[in-house]
Amino acid sequence: MRIAMAQINPTVGDIGGNVKKIKEYVKLAKEQKADIVAFPELAITGYPPQDLLHEKEFLKENKESLLKLMSECGGIAGIVGFVDYKGEVLYNAAAIFKGDELLRVVYKTLLPTYDVFDEARYFKPSKVIKPIRIEIKSEKINLGVEICEDLWDEKYPVKVTEALAAKGADLIINISASPFHVGKRFLRMRLLKKKARKNRLPIFYVNMVGGQDELVFDGQSLAVDRYGNLIAIGKQFEEDLIIVDINLRKGTAKKVASPQYCKEEEMFNALVLGIRDYFRKTGFKKAVVGMSGGIDSSLTACIAVEALGKENVIGVSMPSKYSSEHSKEDALKLAENLGICFVQIPIQDIADTS
Repeated sequence: MRIAMAQINPTVGDIGGNVKKIKEYVKLAKEQKADIVAFPELAITGYPPQDLLHEKEFLKENKESLLKLMSECGGIAGIVGFVDYKGEVLYNAAAIFKGDELLRVVYKTLLPTYDVFDEARYFKPSKVIKPIRIEIKSEKINLGVEICEDLWDEKYPVKVTEALAAKGADLIINISASPFHVGKRFLRMRLLKKKARKNRLPIFYVNMVGGQDELVFDGQSLAVDRYGNLIAIGKQFEEDLIIVDINLRKGTAKKVASPQYCKEEEMFNALVLGIRDYFRKTGFKKAVVGMSGGIDSSLTACIAVEALGKENVIGVSMPSKYSSEHSKEDALKLAENLGICFVQIPIQDIADTS
């Protein structure tokens, strides 16, 4: 079986743009002859949609867009995150479909309410945990689908992965919107390896990528075989379509090596993505950076140039009698090295009149 993990960068609230992107990746997956293509948590609405969930028209558009999307996907099977609702009750949901046929909707069971999460404020948890029977290439398989936190169950009484395995799942696909922090790849990898070995089944972890306000999603979608061996890893901080050929009867696939890790490079790239997406998703084009010649403002200017391009960054120096010649020269030299527009506005006269 060929599984495609579509690691995309949706925008909260931009349902039309998100669906367009999903269609593009469905097309790519079909070109790669994938049997199943899976997208991140709440890919239709973007994550986290927060108080947009109080808007009935937004909810209606999200559901109608999903149904229209399915009608245009051809014969490929897909898993897409969206918001389902029954009356006033909302669910963080995953649609499992094949062509234009909706096979099942799975609801998220574990709703996080710590750190940056507040899902219990909006959604109702599911109490139904069971795999779905799906036919791929004339072979029927039991597909276990879960959503993000359903895998991170250490502090919860309900163990979703174990329940799916106990009910006969042949593999697990987890669609996720997991925010970045330094070194999180290793935390996820340890969890997936542990779960796969314990339950003797492959696990595919499809993660979102992109910046959304104060959150950064790093992608790095993962897949492990039933023995916990790494069989796929997506790019970090970039959209990606990860293709995995897996022998479900054996629960194995070709092993891959984990990419080389550099903590400083990871932090820099996270900041670049966060800034780039903040500007792109809010419609801003240019940044003005105060440049004192010191380390803080110099690093800020470097990140801004990497994120936005040198043509979109303006450096401003505002020297006074407290500014050393060395600091003014450093600011100018950095601006020249970065190739950005640089403006010097002395403020001593203004300071004297205050």
